[in-house]
Amino acid sequence: MNSSTSSLFLKVCNGLAVVTMLAVATWLPVPPAWAQVDDHAGHNHAAEKDAGQVDEGHDDHEGEGEEEGVVRLEPAVMKEFGIVVEEAETRPLEQTLRLPGEVVFNADRIAHVTPSVSGIVQEVNLSVGDRVEAGDVMAVLSSRELAAARSDYLIAQARLELERETLERQDRLLADRIGTETAVLEVRKAVREQEIALNLAEQNLHALGQSQAEVEALDESPDTTLSRYELKAPLSGTIIAREITRGEVVTEQPKDAPFIVADLSSVWVNLTVYQRDLVKIKAGMPVEIEFGYGVPDAHGEVAFVSPALAESTRTAIARVVIENQEGQWRPGLFVTADVFAGDDETTVVVPRDAVTEMDGRQVVFVQTTEGFEPREVQTGRTTTRFVVILAGLKPGERYVAANLLVLKAEMNRGALEHAGHAH
Repeated sequence: MNSSTSSLFLKVCNGLAVVTMLAVATWLPVPPAWAQVDDHAGHNHAAEKDAGQVDEGHDDHEGEGEEEGVVRLEPAVMKEFGIVVEEAETRPLEQTLRLPGEVVFNADRIAHVTPSVSGIVQEVNLSVGDRVEAGDVMAVLSSRELAAARSDYLIAQARLELERETLERQDRLLADRIGTETAVLEVRKAVREQEIALNLAEQNLHALGQSQAEVEALDESPDTTLSRYELKAPLSGTIIAREITRGEVVTEQPKDAPFIVADLSSVWVNLTVYQRDLVKIKAGMPVEIEFGYGVPDAHGEVAFVSPALAESTRTAIARVVIENQEGQWRPGLFVTADVFAGDDETTVVVPRDAVTEMDGRQVVFVQTTEGFEPREVQTGRTTTRFVVILAGLKPGERYVAANLLVLKAEMNRGALEHAGHAH
């Protein structure tokens, strides 16, 4: 190959190299102008180049990781992504006790519905899950005992009417000077005895669960209904248990209540209080209750702390009463509750969302004149809402309090690009 041919070959090779470099430069991604990460803050590349320490087109990354980069964001971008910047300040941190617990029925709004007489079940009108109102007939029994009690009442009532008629007749005879005072006194005695007998028969019916209206309606009731006993709901609520079937004999003290009715518009949350926390828990303290698994959280206050510990567990119960009109909090659910037991010492605190983890360290993004830089912090006690900052953030410094994803993503992207340029 002669010298002219060699020169032409070198020019072609150099041209291809330039085209290739331009294509690669066009392909490489360029970070957006609103989120540029400066990973080399503090480096004077011009001085290093003059000293012969840095080759053209390359950065000296020796000592990489000793300095963190910063992220610059335009105000419009911060507004778009909802990035909230707040000023660090000291405040009293609420002392919180985190306790386990369970939702149970409100014992003041639950009823075991049992008959006050024995009898044979004729009708069963309701089942588990049905809604009842106070006074609804849940089942009908045929009771020989009730029939006898009603008969005694009707007999006592009839005898009293007869004795009163006799007394009226004796009074008329005495007025006409035909009768005697002795006869009148004897009849009055008989009337009084029948009044006592009627009153006793009426009280017996009340003891068997008959209302005053039911007793007064006996005169007009057919004889075939004397044995009919209606088992009625004592309160409005939901049937949560049923142990009754047609044809069975039910006594006035059954082993299992035929029906259990619960008013679920209010439930109790029983929290387990350990011995070490007993002195901190008092009635009236606010409580935040977490259910999990998509069940809405609830809040209330401690209504009662048991005066004695359970022998088996050596724990006490702190009870919270919560309204449950929608029925979303079901008895049997396990919960975790935060009891706010007062204010603790004054210290620097930030929202929990302000602290994130990067490279195994807890960091907070602090706003500086150059942008947002991740700063390692030492955290202390954590509540459901706040984190104590023991070191790394001073009062008055501005930090990102919420929506850190954009900043964290830019930091990670900058770290990857930085690693790609390393020697």
